[in-house]
Amino acid sequence: MAEVFQFKPKATLTAAENLEAFISKCRDQLTVFGSDIDWKEPVWPNITVFAKLGVITRKPVQGEVQDPEFIDFAKAYFRYQQGHRPTGTKNESKALRAVEAALLQVNGNANIDGISISVLDEAAELARQNYSNGAAYHCGREIERLAKFLTENQLVSSAVQNWVNPIKRAEDKNKTGKEAKKNREEKLPSDIALNALAEIFANDSIHERDIFTTSVFAMLMSAPSRISEVLALPVDCEVFETDREGIERYGWRFFAGKGYEGDIKWIPTVMADIAKTAVARVRVLSENARQLAKWIEKHPDKFYRHANCPDVADDVPLTMEQTCMALGFAHNTPKTCRSCLKSRGLASEDGVHTLNSLWQHTMARLPDDFPWFDKDKGIKYNDALFALNANQLHGNRGCIPVELHKPTNNFFNNDLSPRETLEGKHSSIFDRHGYRAENGERVKLTSHQARHLLNTIAQRGGLSNLEIAKWSGRADVKQNRTYNHMTEYELVGMAERLDPTKALFGPVGEVAKHLPVTMQEFNTLEHAAVHVTEYGYCVHDYTMSPCEKFRDCINCSEQVCIKGDYTEKLDRIKKRLEKSERLFSLAEEAVVRGEMGADRWYQYHKKTVTRLRELVAILENPDIENGAQIKLRGNDFSQLRRVAEKKSIEAIEKKGKESEEAVMLDDLKTLLGGGLG
Repeated sequence: MAEVFQFKPKATLTAAENLEAFISKCRDQLTVFGSDIDWKEPVWPNITVFAKLGVITRKPVQGEVQDPEFIDFAKAYFRYQQGHRPTGTKNESKALRAVEAALLQVNGNANIDGISISVLDEAAELARQNYSNGAAYHCGREIERLAKFLTENQLVSSAVQNWVNPIKRAEDKNKTGKEAKKNREEKLPSDIALNALAEIFANDSIHERDIFTTSVFAMLMSAPSRISEVLALPVDCEVFETDREGIERYGWRFFAGKGYEGDIKWIPTVMADIAKTAVARVRVLSENARQLAKWIEKHPDKFYRHANCPDVADDVPLTMEQTCMALGFAHNTPKTCRSCLKSRGLASEDGVHTLNSLWQHTMARLPDDFPWFDKDKGIKYNDALFALNANQLHGNRGCIPVELHKPTNNFFNNDLSPRETLEGKHSSIFDRHGYRAENGERVKLTSHQARHLLNTIAQRGGLSNLEIAKWSGRADVKQNRTYNHMTEYELVGMAERLDPTKALFGPVGEVAKHLPVTMQEFNTLEHAAVHVTEYGYCVHDYTMSPCEKFRDCINCSEQVCIKGDYTEKLDRIKKRLEKSERLFSLAEEAVVRGEMGADRWYQYHKKTVTRLRELVAILENPDIENGAQIKLRGNDFSQLRRVAEKKSIEAIEKKGKESEEAVMLDDLKTLLGGGLG
């Protein structure tokens, strides 16, 4: 385990002296990333690169490395923070690059002691310019964290601990318009891709690459997981339990990514059989690799006798053919044998090699972390579900039964998408089986699209945000929104299903065709308030809240029109329709021109025109008797409902679902029409 310490500044020292002590301790005492790490190098392999802002290469040249006045602090801070709170994203690197660039721009030098509010503001602005919206937000959070750390640990002379990240979290993607449609298409898998993989999986292919790809994707479709989480599953991941109703439940035990602790991820009943089949197929696929790993741990100095190994003593000289057989190389001709052995840097002659010498060669090629497949999760190669042999899934090269291989995320994703740069040399699983999109384009998919799809399905099914986050192995519930790709129309439909009171024809009681209404008529109304509008009546209760539609009555579900009630009201509706159609046409033209914000006006006017046309059609329908009350459906915003919902959630979390406060708030939500409105 890496050595860490809690840095404590000394009040008797200056900021510069405390800074020097901090850097020295992080360099000489910390063992995070290994005690043998080369401190002087700007590149820490497989960890990070201490390069300037905007430099993307992993091998920076002179001038691309961070300033000498800054880099030692950057290394110390990065190592210290990753030691105390290790993360996969390592956002400290982004923050350090932005701060270094800001110091140089504002002060003309990169000394961290020159940090100030102006420098931090400039760093945030540089983050906005150089990173995506989401990355910039996280960079800003790390800059804020850095500022507090510097001040609290007396490493700088200025007080910047109160600086707050000005970069707002990226807003949810617009649910409407062309941009929204494009975003959904990018994040969600296509039907052709899903159906293709389902067909290949159902056909039970004999090709190992197909078995691997379809099984992994079947597992991704069984529960919303990251590809790294699935590939790190142990071979005994399956969990069977019987619930209180006596129903057997099936799940996987594993450790999630992004800071979420290990847990059992339960598989929906409808996917349980598919998930079991996928795990069983992968278990067969990795059997030899796991056996090899066990053998190496127990017999590190003795050749692994696989099925095709020549039956000779360990110290007997081998022919080239026997040598190739032992290593799993092609051996049909002497020429082939020579080519295979030369490619591995081995002598291509008879009588040169023995099983003992080949084993030494093989042991030198063990994975760096052997016996650990995933050390952080405590999984060895002999216990990893996805431990494979080298070249086992390669289409052209023969499987090497005495070498181990750990499949990566890219290894899986590469089989789901065409690689244009390798035209003629690479075929995705869709290419191999002849699947194309309707327009003739090559089919492509990513592992993360399955996660987006399952989260969206869960949202459609009404699963709570807490349940979705837990099921997805997500530490922050707020991250759910990134994976929710329901359209506005789906959201409206969900609200309507949850709130049956919202109907096209809502019987709110008989309203006389004259005003004012009598007390008896008023008392028989479902709503204890009726207000005259230019189109009919409003049934909003102003004792509960003010008008929240700003008199946009057409788009309000509390607007009621009476069939046959005064022809001038129908005329007003028709005039409003003509005006709205003109505005809709203008908004449509603005969208085509690409004007900013036009899509929102387009959607608003489209909705208004649609509702007005429906309303006119109903009011002019001779099959509907006069006096009928017409109330168009809607999903209106209500601040009161949202407050009730929030307070209800808080009450349930603190006191339980059956508490008096929670029950009362639930009743209030029901009274208000249910849901958030």
